[in-house]
Amino acid sequence: MEAFLITLASFIPMLTMLVVVHEMGHFFTAKWFHIKILEFGVGYPPRAFGIYTGRTRVLLDANTKYVNAAGSAELKPGQFIKVSSADGPDGNLVARIIEVPQKGVRLKKDKTAPKPPKLPKSPRLQAPKGGDEFLKHDGKIRAIGADSMILADMAYTFNWTPLGGFVRLAGENNPAVPRSLASKSVFARSVVLAAGSAMNALLPMVIMAVMFMIPQDVTVGNVVVTEVLPGSPAEAAGMRARDVVLKAGGRVAETQSDVPRAVSLNLGSEMEWVVQRGATQQVIRVTPRYNPPEGQGPTGVRLSLENSRVETRSDPPWVAVPKGVAGTWDLLILLKKEVASWVVGGRSPELSGPIGIAQVTGEVTREGGLGGWLVLAVLFSVNLAILNILPIPMLDGGRLLFVLIEWVRRGKRIPAEKEGMVHLAGFVLLITFVLYISYGDIVRLIQGKSILGG
Repeated sequence: MEAFLITLASFIPMLTMLVVVHEMGHFFTAKWFHIKILEFGVGYPPRAFGIYTGRTRVLLDANTKYVNAAGSAELKPGQFIKVSSADGPDGNLVARIIEVPQKGVRLKKDKTAPKPPKLPKSPRLQAPKGGDEFLKHDGKIRAIGADSMILADMAYTFNWTPLGGFVRLAGENNPAVPRSLASKSVFARSVVLAAGSAMNALLPMVIMAVMFMIPQDVTVGNVVVTEVLPGSPAEAAGMRARDVVLKAGGRVAETQSDVPRAVSLNLGSEMEWVVQRGATQQVIRVTPRYNPPEGQGPTGVRLSLENSRVETRSDPPWVAVPKGVAGTWDLLILLKKEVASWVVGGRSPELSGPIGIAQVTGEVTREGGLGGWLVLAVLFSVNLAILNILPIPMLDGGRLLFVLIEWVRRGKRIPAEKEGMVHLAGFVLLITFVLYISYGDIVRLIQGKSILGG
């Protein structure tokens, strides 16, 4: 029971943090391009509570229709309303339909009521067939006058399903909606769609920079070659037992993990090792292999840390920030090498679904505490950045692909209905794939196995 609670207490905050940071990228770039943001949600519906903010000016005129109210005289500050607005000639929104929801009353559509007049459509902003050219927004009235009102129509919501978050933008697929995402240029839409992955790529830099600035004990010493295995790349390069590794792949070797990390970054590529051999230094060129024999490792050497000592280290911000950027870049290279090892080395990837990821998060948090949790957050954030930018239907990369196709076709859009069908098919395939992987996670849990081994 304790392990289960730790898993929940570590996995849910991590997932929420990663997704909320992702959505903040969409949020801030949408504001920059003056796209109407309707909701920023933490978690997924049903809604627990929400806070309405903003000061959107909405004009009222003779063509404004009212539902459950005789006119603007019945509207008052603090009242919650639903509004369908069109673009006015001066750039302000003009209310076409204002609905005052009635508590406890289920509204029925009045088929005899006259339809609101349709505004002339711009040639460039044609609504898709069966679409709607109005901006549908709701919120609380801040101030009301005879010919206009100020509406707080941006909702920050907290929802009962604590697994991530979302940003809801106006007219994501309908360019006729005022201030919509779809009405913006190819450049603006591309930036908004890519901003989520950019934020997930930026987060690891920030986390790693902060970790470098926090004082921590580091065990350092002499990295010594204790054994060179026969037939290995290290033997072929002339490595000898008792060589002291000073640098590997251009990186100083002073901890137990420095050399293995440098080797992982250079799989399949020649790298230089600077070793101390007696009174002289030697430069040895080694090519780590992707698919080594069991127990040998990529280079075929065994290492130990001798004359070790513990030092407390922390970096100033001007050092920590570049190291955070470099560390994130290293992660990208490691991921690239891992994928290459699947192809070159013939290894099958170890895949895990949400259940497996939650299990790993709980295990790492129990073993490594906050430090382990942060390292895992860095790794997951980089993976999320890459996954979301891939041209997979339904994900940001898939939507970005349709924007790029539009650019190649010189502004000719693929119909929203067809794009929606592609994203729906991608969603079904993705959910099927996740369920398939999750089945393996459940089997592993029942058998008492760990994804980390053991």
